[in-house]
Amino acid sequence: MGLFTDDKGRPELVVHPDILLGRATFRPVDDEPEPEETPKQRARRELKKRMTEERLAKQKTGDTDPEKS
Repeated sequence: MGLFTDDKGRPELVVHPDILLGRATFRPVDDEPEPEETPKQRARRELKKRMTEERLAKQKTGDTDPEKS
């Protein structure tokens, strides 16, 4: 896709026709708080954290072979 320039050589922005014609509808951003975490999401997050800690502990003690992984 080429770059569009105006008469003075400045780049022009390509705007969607609906925005130019005023047909686009904009909705406000919701100010609602984040949804609560489900038990499955919490368990997944805790598992990832625990696995990362275990992996780092093994690397620190030298239990893992870097050429193997």
